[in-house]
Amino acid sequence: MDLTYFGHATFQIETGDHTLLFDPFFQDNPHTNVDPATLDPDFVLVSHAHFDHYADVEAFTGEDGPMMISNFEIISRIGNDYGHENVHPLNEGGTIDLDFGSVEATHARHTSSFPDGSYGGVPEGFVVDFGDQTVYYTGDTAPFVEMEWIGEAYDVDVMIAPVGDVVTMGVDGAIHAAEMVEPDLIIPVHYNTFPFIEVDLDDVQDSFEDAGFDLQIVDFDSKVSL
Repeated sequence: MDLTYFGHATFQIETGDHTLLFDPFFQDNPHTNVDPATLDPDFVLVSHAHFDHYADVEAFTGEDGPMMISNFEIISRIGNDYGHENVHPLNEGGTIDLDFGSVEATHARHTSSFPDGSYGGVPEGFVVDFGDQTVYYTGDTAPFVEMEWIGEAYDVDVMIAPVGDVVTMGVDGAIHAAEMVEPDLIIPVHYNTFPFIEVDLDDVQDSFEDAGFDLQIVDFDSKVSL
């Protein structure tokens, strides 16, 4: 299984048979040179409606476009605005079974509104169970005590979590989250996109290592094997 990180909170997981794209943000993303038109995901998962997670959803809509998975408000908006019919609602606490495994929508302690300011539903994270590996994308969040339940319910191989602080949890919060989830590997996201979420990656690496966790920093527009 491979993960490609496009910067900010946009990444893609390829299993060999299926491709999942998370939080499409390309055109205004300073970390990527990828044209979304060159990607061909089978599924697009949107954690919430903020522009830096939703802005390039339209690039994947159309008659033969991928299944869009998100909360009811977001998939309704996608259908209404772009006429995209291949959508699946998934609200917090719900699970759907798909060809590759399952996706559960988890709580995320954050806010959510569309770029025009309208209500974007409740933000969420996703636990993706591929059968042989489990990936937990926290979405934009602060740590919350129910993360302990996620760690109890799943043997999480990879936790993908924000570390940029200010509008999400920072390094200390992400370490606290990891203490509850107990993943084998952590991949940091949501940093160095805007001045107020700039971090020193050496400090991030050292902090996680000092806390006893394995952290892998993925270069922008790079692919790694999980």
